[in-house]
Amino acid sequence: ESVYSAALALGIANQLTNILRDVGEDARRGRIYLPQDELAEAGLSDEDIFNGVVTNKWRSFMKRQIKRARMFFEEAERGVTELSQASRWPVWASLLLYRQILDEIEANDYNNFTKRAYVGKAKKLLALQL
Repeated sequence: ESVYSAALALGIANQLTNILRDVGEDARRGRIYLPQDELAEAGLSDEDIFNGVVTNKWRSFMKRQIKRARMFFEEAERGVTELSQASRWPVWASLLLYRQILDEIEANDYNNFTKRAYVGKAKKLLALQL
């Protein structure tokens, strides 16, 4: 049960991270996968997303979304230790690397409109050295 919950949490965390990373790319294709109710609560509209301007409202919205994704990563992390030794490494690697994408969004000052948040090869290798 706890392993299942952790796996579900990791899937949600990874998908949220993908959505946050790809906001600009999706907007250029006429798509928005962000929660509409939360955009409205933040005082943002679809037009704001299509215009792609980083504002304080946008930063605040993104901080909330990143916090949510990290919450799911934390839940997933608790279940990784319960996996068999053979299964643990790929799941742990996914968790570590996807979580770093969130760090890169922050490092880009929440500009996921024109800057793609990615983790370079060297940083990936360093993260995976346990």
